Amino acid sequence: MHKPHITIRIKMEYNNLVKKIPRTLRQPLSENLIDMLLESGEDTPVPPSLAKVILHYMQRDQLDSQAGLSSLLKASYEAAPEKTIKIIESYNLEELLVTLRPV
Repeated sequence: MHKPHITIRIKMEYNNLVKKIPRTLRQPLSENLIDMLLESGEDTPVPPSLAKVILHYMQRDQLDSQAGLSSLLKASYEAAPEKTIKIIESYNLEELLVTLRPV
């Protein structure tokens, strides 16, 4: 019973993180994250259900939308947290880094 609540909480946290990303950075950030996932291949496994959601937004050119970037950030961080953090560091998004960096 607790698992759905955890999923909802995590989803909300990614959604809140994306709200902190300036709109001008959303497209380049989403491009960098999707490139990292695609170039890493089997090294960064993404659950099929999440991959379908990302593909949905990608086909509609909405990866930089609130929902698209939330899904992409979740997938990239869960598949390759270190690489995701490096990409976010390159954009100087300190508010995100404080949340995502391991303590």
